[in-house]
Amino acid sequence: MKSPIGRREFVKRCVVAGTGIVAMPSLSRALNAGPDPSRYDIYAVVGDRTFDNTMKALDALGGMRKFVRPGNTVGILVNSPMHNPGSFTNPDVALAVVKASLDAGAKQVFALNDISRRYWNRSRLADKMRPEIERIRHVQDMTEVIIDKSVSLRKAEVSKTFLSCDVYINIPMIKDHDGTRFTCNLKNTMGVCSDSTCRRFHYGEDAGLFDFLKGGYDNINLLAQCIADVNLIRQPDLCVVDATEFLITNGPNGPGDLRKPKEVFVSTNCLAADMYGVRHLRLNPEELPVITCAQRHGYGPAHLKDITVHTL
Repeated sequence: MKSPIGRREFVKRCVVAGTGIVAMPSLSRALNAGPDPSRYDIYAVVGDRTFDNTMKALDALGGMRKFVRPGNTVGILVNSPMHNPGSFTNPDVALAVVKASLDAGAKQVFALNDISRRYWNRSRLADKMRPEIERIRHVQDMTEVIIDKSVSLRKAEVSKTFLSCDVYINIPMIKDHDGTRFTCNLKNTMGVCSDSTCRRFHYGEDAGLFDFLKGGYDNINLLAQCIADVNLIRQPDLCVVDATEFLITNGPNGPGDLRKPKEVFVSTNCLAADMYGVRHLRLNPEELPVITCAQRHGYGPAHLKDITVHTL
């Protein structure tokens, strides 16, 4: 599926807005990125060796060199801000992606959201992989994008590097969420947005003081639709999902009850990965507004039966 934002129209709007995006060398790739509708494959590995299992899953998908060419820039989006058990992506998963990207010849790996040093230090491999961690660049570079064919979110302020990087890799976890009932790839994309844009997900484009006094999850259908809309801008080239240990109650922050399938799975389709992942929460994808909104945008499979799972 091609991006619904035409490059010429997008550049014209950015020039009018003064964003300067026209200088980005990899803009065309960002604007034309999208899922391959021909196959919705999941490669899943279960076991205690999370770093090795992530590498094994990537190899089964064709290896990181299938996605990253020498000299490419790679943007990674990691669900890292939380602190309670089962509330953040296992850093061994993220470190495996970073190492595989650098080994494939990536010129630079960018963190598309803020990742603290404390997050990386939770990994038993942190000291060994300090050189790789030090090569991750953090950027704070927001620009406004007009989203064609959106339903609720007409515009969003997102990371320029999210738009310009050659390869975009989403590294979420599957877990419970008080609002959307789950979080995975689609929800994790909010991580590339500014705080003001994220507030619009919860309260709408024209929210007033009264709206902000309501709860952040007062309008779940709005939140779900905005999540689906923001993914119109760009979908991941690769999804690497942590399902090793996660919250099944009181998400997304916790503390809460945990489930520990010890699984890592990968896919090239964000919707297929989310539909597969919610099974771990004993949820039906067809009952989840985030899934159904994404399906209406045509991101991926309409049914679980359309997904092929390879358990390694």
